[in-house]
Amino acid sequence: EDEIRPIANDAWNKAQFPFEIIPKLAQLNIAGLPYEGYGCPNRSFLLEGILAQELARVDVSISTFFGVHSGLAMGSIYLCGSEAQKEEWLPAMQRMKKIGAFGLTEPNVGSGAAGGLETTCSYDGENWVLNGQKKWIGNATFADVTVIWARHDETNQVKGFLVRKGNPGFKAEKMKDKMALRTIENALITLTDRK
Repeated sequence: EDEIRPIANDAWNKAQFPFEIIPKLAQLNIAGLPYEGYGCPNRSFLLEGILAQELARVDVSISTFFGVHSGLAMGSIYLCGSEAQKEEWLPAMQRMKKIGAFGLTEPNVGSGAAGGLETTCSYDGENWVLNGQKKWIGNATFADVTVIWARHDETNQVKGFLVRKGNPGFKAEKMKDKMALRTIENALITLTDRK
């Protein structure tokens, strides 16, 4: 109420994310709320749901930012990442020193992980190589790490990858002229031989 409501309409009208709120959210110690270890609070999923509801009551864009970062990105790393990945990313993400995004949705198939992701991954003997596009990816214009889901071109298995900001072959373009969730920065991601 005190921090978001006074700036919500201006951020919405300008379609700009208010980055100054990130340190204020970090002070609440709520990122990674239901996870255990890595500096996370280890509280209930019910509490996380109530928190998300309260954030959305004031501004649904801020709730979406938080859900993408804490739930989808941190959750993917927590549940599916290696121990080295968890140790590298989760403590910094919990303190909101590093921000995450979650790249599943695609231009032609939506969020069809079970039936037809067009983004592919292949192994060249040394590195995994990603090619394709993701669309409507919240936080991706500024995230430090984006979880990218891709279909293995030989086995059709869906695999997850952590792609760092600034990696060659990773381009995140801010989507403009949205009608909803204008404050959240959604991106069109293009992956071109991204290793």
